[in-house]
Amino acid sequence: MESASLPAGSARPEPRSPASKPTRRPGPLDELGELVQFTGAVFRALPGSLRYYSEAMRINALITRRTSVLMFMMAAFLGASASNFGFFLLRSLGASDFVGIIPGILVPRQLGPQMFGYVFAGSVCCAIAAELGSAKVQQEVDALESEGVDPMQMLVGSRVIACLLYVPLAAMLVISGGLAGAFLIIVVVLQGNTSQQFIDGVFSVFPSIQMVYVTVTVAAIAIQCVIVACFYGMRTGGGPDAVGNAVARSLGVNLVLLHVVLSLVSLVFYGGGLGLPIGD
Repeated sequence: MESASLPAGSARPEPRSPASKPTRRPGPLDELGELVQFTGAVFRALPGSLRYYSEAMRINALITRRTSVLMFMMAAFLGASASNFGFFLLRSLGASDFVGIIPGILVPRQLGPQMFGYVFAGSVCCAIAAELGSAKVQQEVDALESEGVDPMQMLVGSRVIACLLYVPLAAMLVISGGLAGAFLIIVVVLQGNTSQQFIDGVFSVFPSIQMVYVTVTVAAIAIQCVIVACFYGMRTGGGPDAVGNAVARSLGVNLVLLHVVLSLVSLVFYGGGLGLPIGD
């Protein structure tokens, strides 16, 4: 027999298992396709999420309390930096009286929505990805499904609604913060303009319809950021390290996509014309 022919003290060779095909790691295009499918599922779940309106209001209160002061201050710093550069540039050209047009153009069109995206993605959306990732790892999502509750409606849809409710306040905060920072630098610190000169310069290039454009831009960025955060939170698998990876992944993708969304919305609103009373 074969067992008798083996020398003493030698181990029996283990039978080889058939070669299994290596699992293919999903690439960027696969991940993008999953994100698109998840986005469609989110919009289909939104009507049913209205039944959890109280949960959306609770989350909205947390977002408002956690983010509003930070968003105003960051917008103020960015508006102050841009206005400081604009003041010394225009003063070298002998046009420092018109420095108010710098924040009037930059804050509502670029700086305000961009700073909203940075703060929102870094503060609110990272927290959302961590919450959903922890719920997924601790099998709370499976527990909701076993009780007949749709997690897309309760966990994801309620957070999307909460972020949309925060959009009007966020648009007002980034505009007022950016203009307040510019006013502080130009009028108070540098004393390059009077307050009336500054206000006239700002609102000569800031029509009222532009506030609608800012709100729509902020809403588009908010929807993009919260969907990406929910996507990476809901697909978390593993242990606590997987939650950290999901948060980091959502932040990196959001910081890239918010510039794409901001560029597309700016192209829609200002691609056909700058909307400035110059050369019309």
